[in-house]
Amino acid sequence: KKKAEAEETAAENGAAATERERRERQSFSRTKGQRPEEKGAMEEVAGKKEIFFFKASAVITLESSDGMLFTVSEEAARLSVPLADMIDQGCAEGIIQLPNVDATALATVIEYCNKHADAASANSRASSEVLKEWDRKLVDGLSQDALYDLIMAVNFLHIKGLLDAACQKVADMIKGKSVEQTRKMFGIATDFTEEEEEELRKESPWAFEE
Repeated sequence: KKKAEAEETAAENGAAATERERRERQSFSRTKGQRPEEKGAMEEVAGKKEIFFFKASAVITLESSDGMLFTVSEEAARLSVPLADMIDQGCAEGIIQLPNVDATALATVIEYCNKHADAASANSRASSEVLKEWDRKLVDGLSQDALYDLIMAVNFLHIKGLLDAACQKVADMIKGKSVEQTRKMFGIATDFTEEEEEELRKESPWAFEE
């Protein structure tokens, strides 16, 4: 009799286990492939509730010297050394004023930072050479005045990659130019006397060749 009761109990337990497994498979099939924010994604599986948490990327607000407000993701803002330091020190709340950066330059800075932050993500396959070419085209489209303002901005924000690209553009502009041509291009007035300049012309005539 005891043996029969034991066999009956085992059979009941086996049936119960089978039923639990069936329910678990059904529950898993409902949740599999769903995004956590979709309805039904939070289901009771094997007696436990699966809970998903999402940490939204922080948004940094920047104010240009001419009063324009810009928002940028934390990842993009971290390409600037001083902004990264402010974020790490918990000083990036509210509006960060940039007295040395005008709106036009800041817009270019943010475009650069967004591109490079995206490229640094796990889903990007952009090579360094592709990014360098993109950087070159970004600064190529700037006027001479906008280029100078950008150099001042990225020097203040300490964004080495963009500073290198902007300075390379200036180097390309003056390549092969004489001292006089370079002065005219940049509006640089000489502070040499006529005698000093004449002496320089004798010492380095190649620098004054047209």
